[in-house]
Amino acid sequence: FFSFFLWMRAAIVGSRVHSSQSSRRGGVGDASGESSREGKEDMAHRSRLQGLISGQVSLERMAEMMAPKLVDGRWRKPELSRRLVAKVRKAWLQDGKDWPFEQKERTNYGGWAIKDLPEVKMKGKKVDRQKVDRQKIIEERMKQMPKMIEEYREKFRAWRRCDGMSPIDKTFMTPGQLRRKQKAQQN
Repeated sequence: FFSFFLWMRAAIVGSRVHSSQSSRRGGVGDASGESSREGKEDMAHRSRLQGLISGQVSLERMAEMMAPKLVDGRWRKPELSRRLVAKVRKAWLQDGKDWPFEQKERTNYGGWAIKDLPEVKMKGKKVDRQKVDRQKIIEERMKQMPKMIEEYREKFRAWRRCDGMSPIDKTFMTPGQLRRKQKAQQN
């Protein structure tokens, strides 16, 4: 029974291989490498492309084929894809013909070209707007810094020396007790 199963499997796989090889060949009389239906579509595509390149198709028809269409309230994609249009354009330019469908320069508000629009000052970030003023303030304060540092150091030295405390307290109190008493006097 198992050998019969293997024989049937080999027969099925073999028939698949033969059918796929025949379909790869394109069937009888088709040397293009595709099935006969696909080959016909491809030939139609090639002939249409050749007609577009050679100029057999009118410019009005070509413009119509390149534009999307509104049919029954739904938009349909163009008959010619952008890729095919690029191929045709390239062929026309190589032949020395002018391409009649050059892209117009993009316009914006009211038909103005983008480069001709008046420049609008962007609001930007608050940090960026205030940066100049902050730099001026910082420079002014930096000029006062040496004086402020000296005042701070003198104040700290006086606190460490326990200025304002009686000589008796300085003699008989520990440094921790002195500092606590100084803090109490400051508050």
